[in-house]
Amino acid sequence: MIRVLHIVVLSLVGCYVLSLAGCYSSGNASIRSQELIEQVKPGISTKDDVRDLFGEPNGITKTSTKVVSPTNSSKMITLVEWWSYVHVSSRTDAKSFIPFAGVFLGGSTYESDTFQVGFDSKGVVQSLSSNSSHGKSGMMNSQ
Repeated sequence: MIRVLHIVVLSLVGCYVLSLAGCYSSGNASIRSQELIEQVKPGISTKDDVRDLFGEPNGITKTSTKVVSPTNSSKMITLVEWWSYVHVSSRTDAKSFIPFAGVFLGGSTYESDTFQVGFDSKGVVQSLSSNSSHGKSGMMNSQ
């Protein structure tokens, strides 16, 4: 009886460990919070404000892009810098770990979020962009 209980416990621990091995997350998860994104105000917020909310960006692009002013639609302004924040997560279906059948039955789901902030030459936010995508992969999970 003790041997059977020992095998059951080891099997449950093994399944738990395998389920953890199927998860992956990278980047800045705070960009998934609409409440935080709404705190960034075009024409008002600065680089320091954005850095305080989201930390250091994943990427910085220097540019010279003309856009319509968020505070005056008849005025064009030049953006000189874009900050990009990214968060990606993936979760592998437990069926993927079934020998032989896992190739056909398994798969994974993923989510990808990006948040970009454009600044003028004074370091003031003038443009925001946010995007989210998700999907599934695998032979039986195709979208």
